[in-house]
Amino acid sequence: MPFNDLGKNKMLDGLDESVSGAITHVGVGNLTDPGTGANYAGTEATGGSPAYARQAVTWGAAASGQKSNTGALTFDVASGTYAFLLFFNASSGNTNNFLGYAPINGSVKGFFSVDTTVANDALFSVAHGLSDGDRVQLFNVFSETLPTGLTEGTVYFVVNSTSNSFKVSTTSGGSPVDITAVAGGEGFFQKVIPEVFASQGQLTVAVGALVLDGTGI
Repeated sequence: MPFNDLGKNKMLDGLDESVSGAITHVGVGNLTDPGTGANYAGTEATGGSPAYARQAVTWGAAASGQKSNTGALTFDVASGTYAFLLFFNASSGNTNNFLGYAPINGSVKGFFSVDTTVANDALFSVAHGLSDGDRVQLFNVFSETLPTGLTEGTVYFVVNSTSNSFKVSTTSGGSPVDITAVAGGEGFFQKVIPEVFASQGQLTVAVGALVLDGTGI
């Protein structure tokens, strides 16, 4: 069931840090799919000097189906590759306090459909903004199922992209994933640009850069 912006705003405001059990802290995770369980499924950043720590977050009021951070976030991180910003309702621990995540640098996103013949393994999305070599995650929408062969949350590489379509591979420049059945026939994509640190560094999130988006609701 689709919701209008008023409904989306009310749901997003239920995630405000002022609401008990909602998103109070943001963490940083590696390239592993974070999952959608109550416990984070990947590996959270750790260690370093200064030491890594989750950061408290403040959210603005939702508007137009979106909600974003009102204060900048700065994370001290040790060397490594980081791909996700993690949403928690606690400053530490990973037991029944994980609420979701957002890909780092995930501003390129949109919906896609699949040719019902499934012959060419292509995902169709007008002016999608992706290029070969980009990393992208795919998600189902409106409780549908992704086309058979694709796995929700997996970080794929874009291959064989055109202006209005693209394919995905499990390796950079590799063979496209074989789509064997349409299933739901559509989905949502979001680009992921991992941040790579060869040594100790800081990962920063500017004001308004972390967006909770109700588009797919």
